[in-house]
Amino acid sequence: MTPSKFASFLSIVACACIGSSVHAQVAPDSTHVKDKEFKDLASFNASLPNIAAQKLDANLALMLSAMPLACEDHPQPRPTTPPYLWDMTHTPVDSFETKRTFYGCYDWHSAVNSAWTLVKLLKMYPDMPTAPAIRDELNRHFGVSNIAGEVEFFKTTGTYEMPYGYAWLLRLQGELKSWNDPDAVRWAANIQPLATLMSGRMVTYLNGLKQPIRTGVHPNTVMAMDNSLFYAAHFDPQLDSAIHRNATRLFERDIHCNTAAEPGHSDFASPCLYEAVIMGQLMDRADFLKWLDRFLPPIQSVAFRSETKTLGLEFAESEHASVASTSHLVGLSLVRAMLMGKLANLLPDSDPRVPVLRRLAVIQAAKGLPQIGVVGYDGSHYYATWVTTYLIVIPGVTQ
Repeated sequence: MTPSKFASFLSIVACACIGSSVHAQVAPDSTHVKDKEFKDLASFNASLPNIAAQKLDANLALMLSAMPLACEDHPQPRPTTPPYLWDMTHTPVDSFETKRTFYGCYDWHSAVNSAWTLVKLLKMYPDMPTAPAIRDELNRHFGVSNIAGEVEFFKTTGTYEMPYGYAWLLRLQGELKSWNDPDAVRWAANIQPLATLMSGRMVTYLNGLKQPIRTGVHPNTVMAMDNSLFYAAHFDPQLDSAIHRNATRLFERDIHCNTAAEPGHSDFASPCLYEAVIMGQLMDRADFLKWLDRFLPPIQSVAFRSETKTLGLEFAESEHASVASTSHLVGLSLVRAMLMGKLANLLPDSDPRVPVLRRLAVIQAAKGLPQIGVVGYDGSHYYATWVTTYLIVIPGVTQ
């Protein structure tokens, strides 16, 4: 069996295998404690279920890699108004396999974050069985002509994929440029013209924001900052300065984030948690701890309960809810798990919130992981990314 066929075969069973591996540890719905007030953090922590954390190992990395590997060559669905991949005749653009890079995984940004997932897992587990297929896939997608076609396309696309897709491209490039691997060095060199274009535009975008976008979906400002930050901090001082300057301008005076308003019916992210995470990375720790106490309600409080309770697909507005509503709900559990894990890692080890946040992260992940196959390709095209971002924040994981 060729590497590509092997990856396609694995993709069929990946969702089921990941889900079944945590099925016995599914987090119970916590809505029964929705309005209960706890006297302190310890009593709230004692009310939480005990669930063992899912760990990233070679076997799980193999299953996770199969999902994006299978969809990178799965062309984006035909749109009503054809951008990027489709001509006005609703035929694919000529030779898109050599003139485009991110044409699979349902949409452009998902193709980018799926590529990041493949790079991250390959970097951590270079000898896993899918490694040859991953390298073959990335060699074809990251060719010089592919990136040149992307650059040419994006010269005239206005706000298309700004800021979410741009930020994921920069995160991908940061992962490549920080990897001492011959293929990664070559891929990063090929991608750099696109990264340079997008980084410059991201600086302009952030500088021009009159107010932040606080939604729980793609346009969220702090989510873009978080995904861009590693590349900026290590490889792009101008972007790094723009993120620091604008985060201070837009968020430093924020207080009392309205956690009770989360989530919206199609949200896959928590605006309040994301903001806490970005500020924790940018502020001096002592200043951050004071800011955090003003910004987030106590973890045990009723005001914070909407962030800590688990949500199943029944939260979608009705049986006729859109695929985005249902697939994003599964994503929300995984993103919340990642954000709570990151927030715990930003606090001092002695902070009593650390073990509670990590426990909540495990609970959220245990709710989302068994559901990653329930909406088929509409979810599986991006779930591996968020599972991976969660798993790499677990203490002791070598990134």
